[in-house]
Amino acid sequence: MRIEKYPCINLSLLPSKLGQAVTHPSREPTFKTDILSYWDGIASWQISGETGIGWFELPRRIFIGEEVERHVLTPEALLCFQGAAACLIGKPKDPKVLSEVDFQAFHIEQGQGIIFSAGVWHALPFPVTEKAVFWVIFRKGTAQRDLQIINLRAERNFQFQINL
Repeated sequence: MRIEKYPCINLSLLPSKLGQAVTHPSREPTFKTDILSYWDGIASWQISGETGIGWFELPRRIFIGEEVERHVLTPEALLCFQGAAACLIGKPKDPKVLSEVDFQAFHIEQGQGIIFSAGVWHALPFPVTEKAVFWVIFRKGTAQRDLQIINLRAERNFQFQINL
């Protein structure tokens, strides 16, 4: 069994087929007052049905993993509220043909996030700080009814390591 190493790259380089990066806008605000700067349209998504918002906290751990997950029927918004993390993200492919070349690792700073397209594989984020806190937003019930997890070591004969 081999360990594939993935350099962690800037979230702004996220390919659109994997999703949308949610980062601080580099353009001027849509409107600005003495008490508010507002940027409209920094990201968008289409989701049918009621949404649910989840909260999760992750302690720092080694940057080696073997499990990835996806939601076939719904997109997912993952927003970092505390700390920073690295996240392995893979192309939306059938798990039987998923390989090490289908993945990339991205750095997520506090205040940034990702809107994953439906079917995109991703690992739980790996905090680069002592702890990272996230909101996850997707169709209500997704975690119970639209969650596919695979163990890459058992099913595809490789593990992954994220290199900062």
